Amino acid sequence: MAIDRLTVIDLFAGAGGFSLGFAAAGCQILAGVDRDEVAARTYARNLSRIQSDNPPVVLGGDEGDLAQIDPFTIAHGDGRPDILIGGPPCQGYSMVGRAKLDDLFEEGFRESRHADDPRNELYRRFLAAARTWKPRAILMENVPGMLSVGGVNVADRIAADIQRLGYRVRYAVLNAASYGVPQYRERLFFLGLREELGIDPTFPPCHHVSEDMPSGYFHTRLARREGQQLTLFELPGTRGRDATQLRLFEDEAPPFRTVTGQAEAVSRPVSVSEALDDLPPIREHLDGNHAREASRDFRFPRERGKSADHPYARLMRTWPGLIPGPLDDHVIRRTPRDYPIFARMQPGDDYLAALRIARELFEERIAELSRQGRAPLPDSEEWEEVRARTIPPYNEDTFRTRWQKFRPDRPSWTVPAHLSRDTYSHVHHDPGQARCISVREAARLQSFPDGFVLEGNMGDCFRQIGNAVPPLLAWHLGAWIVGLLGGEAMPPPPVQEGT
Repeated sequence: MAIDRLTVIDLFAGAGGFSLGFAAAGCQILAGVDRDEVAARTYARNLSRIQSDNPPVVLGGDEGDLAQIDPFTIAHGDGRPDILIGGPPCQGYSMVGRAKLDDLFEEGFRESRHADDPRNELYRRFLAAARTWKPRAILMENVPGMLSVGGVNVADRIAADIQRLGYRVRYAVLNAASYGVPQYRERLFFLGLREELGIDPTFPPCHHVSEDMPSGYFHTRLARREGQQLTLFELPGTRGRDATQLRLFEDEAPPFRTVTGQAEAVSRPVSVSEALDDLPPIREHLDGNHAREASRDFRFPRERGKSADHPYARLMRTWPGLIPGPLDDHVIRRTPRDYPIFARMQPGDDYLAALRIARELFEERIAELSRQGRAPLPDSEEWEEVRARTIPPYNEDTFRTRWQKFRPDRPSWTVPAHLSRDTYSHVHHDPGQARCISVREAARLQSFPDGFVLEGNMGDCFRQIGNAVPPLLAWHLGAWIVGLLGGEAMPPPPVQEGT
């Protein structure tokens, strides 16, 4: 017998990407909890619109500290969800986070290395809530770095902890691009189903497969085994991935590891161009008027312009319950020195190419001043001023991938939270716009619909976007889990032509 509208509580909820997807799949969100007060405001603003008849309880700031909350006080009624979801902070497990934390330790700005980061243990608060509520299903998100922390597969340990709570559990690395999100973004998901249900956990099938996955991600291939077409993962052998990760999807895998399930690879991934090109172009920064610099008051409403011809772009405009008005966050950071560099960069160019272009521009500027009889002497103060206005000062070795221009015919690389500090890693593909991506474009690449309103300043918005579970991926997961539990789910619509 079908179960009516399964209920969900979202811990470490952030801006609400996870909840947004589960709500679209047909679930009722009981509550969202996060210590980030700005993210909690974003969550409340949007989820209360989607569930206007019964808005979720939202706890943020000090009220969202899970160490201080009695789980039974979080939601209305008995507060017992059918499904518990959440993404405990992952900086201590991520590859980038580990290096940064260890650098800060070496420089004396931290008292511990990444292995001792207290955030590494926040998942235990998530499991404590599961022990209290005993939901039918739990779904926890984190980073693939959990597969090897100091030579230890922490994911296996967490899965064993979940099993001891009375769940059948599996985990898998899922790439958001495989589910229609225009972004290569790998995340580790743990799915647990109550033992008494007698249901083995599985993950939703892939609908999009890339034939040219970039280096640094698990490569996908299709293989047949025991009559079933499965999605397996191959290691590209770059960016420090180790033997533990290589063994993740061997045929004789340990009990908790899994493949993504039957492959339904019916189309290629959604590209950057397909995801963004219906948004109005931004060119006013090129007219020399820099009056509207990035600030806390960055809102600048824009009309939409042309219609959305691609299915993904149409979904971003028509997401259930979040029909948008004018765009007021389609704005960028102002970086005047770099606009000429962005204009000349080719798709896929990194910082080394950008630096070569900047040096060419510098030489051209010196030549122009020479023709005017105003050329400064080499190494003079005037010479250095022209150089500083033309050439970025960053180290070539450490900044190589910190600048990258989109390939318009492919998905974006991962959208990180550090876009709150700089956006050079995501340069727009259109040379006529010569800029980095806007807040709304970052949201689009994460599959946040245009009607989703982000609270806070520009940095807050980028941080919330980069920390989120992509809502479209969450929708696939939510619909799949609702189906496993016998509920009536609303599946996501196709987001690629020909699907």
